[in-house]
Amino acid sequence: MNIESLISKINLFETLIIKSGFKRDINDYLQSIQQGQNQNLVFMKDLSQKVKNKLIECENFGLESELNAVLRDSKSFTALDTINKLEKLDNNTEIDGNSYYAEFSQIVTQLLQNLDKNKTELDSVLKIFKKYVSIEKEYEFENEQAVVSLIFKDLKSTGSLKEFSKVLNRWNRMLLVYHTLLTSESPDEISLIEIQNGSIDVIFNIDFDIAVDLTELLKTGLKVYGAYLLYKSKTAKEIILSYMGNVKLIKQEKEREKLMLENIKDSIYQTALDQHKRRLKVDKNIDKTAIEVKLEEVSSVITDHIIKGNELKLLTAPKDEEEEDDVKDLGSELREETAIVRERFKKLEPAEKQFLIEKYTIKEENIDS
Repeated sequence: MNIESLISKINLFETLIIKSGFKRDINDYLQSIQQGQNQNLVFMKDLSQKVKNKLIECENFGLESELNAVLRDSKSFTALDTINKLEKLDNNTEIDGNSYYAEFSQIVTQLLQNLDKNKTELDSVLKIFKKYVSIEKEYEFENEQAVVSLIFKDLKSTGSLKEFSKVLNRWNRMLLVYHTLLTSESPDEISLIEIQNGSIDVIFNIDFDIAVDLTELLKTGLKVYGAYLLYKSKTAKEIILSYMGNVKLIKQEKEREKLMLENIKDSIYQTALDQHKRRLKVDKNIDKTAIEVKLEEVSSVITDHIIKGNELKLLTAPKDEEEEDDVKDLGSELREETAIVRERFKKLEPAEKQFLIEKYTIKEENIDS
């Protein structure tokens, strides 16, 4: 496994569980319910909801698959099925305070114990591999390359070698096209570092500046997609209900929904165009031919990737500390937008999910055109 990828997975646990204060909070919850006055259903159910909310957040950030790729000596805390256990406990309308306390205490104690085990193992792994990062980064900087991870969670794309090959070829071609939009320098052959199992991670090297702009492009698409999903899952239904059957207003709302849906791809197209124009100011030799065709290919491939629930991660940062902070912020923002999209997508009806995928999936006849 690529060292940067491994460290990225461990850092996600550190961010969501340790730095967020969740592990500390779990310990505090256990101590607080030891006190008799706190062993009432209202107080304990409130704590239960806080635990569930955080675990749902971990789920949306894809922490389970990240931990499963790293842990060997301990099982991920996500395997405890804590959310369902707490849901079952909270939905028990006949339980009294004492019985609730006993079960809640047991569930949360088990969660804390597993968090401790996971942290101990992850700290050990991190200690072993972190010393190799500086060596790896020196090589990357000498070659002005960034390490990028494409994460495929869409089983249809990765279910067979034939389909997966098509997707990789599509990305390879798109990245070369995207390179020509942003620089006049000839692109190096994209170097595939490795393919990891689980949700399939394809890790490769590309020019660092191109990688940063690509990350920004995905973030833009995710923001617009997230806004559409929020509208579709909640706002649109409430607005249409408020029209009380007014056909004209409902028709206008449907048109608004259509424009918001089309804006997912349009926003990626426009952002790539803005990046191209910005780069032209400092590099007059950038190829200006077939710009619309190139932008169409770039926006199509990225939109297809996003809609299917797939991801992208920038695994390296530049030497400059100030620039490094900016890239870390960009990486965090991308991860947060991905989690928001995943949460909102879950709320759509099956038919709505299928419609989205069918609309933006790149058709067979367009792949090699």
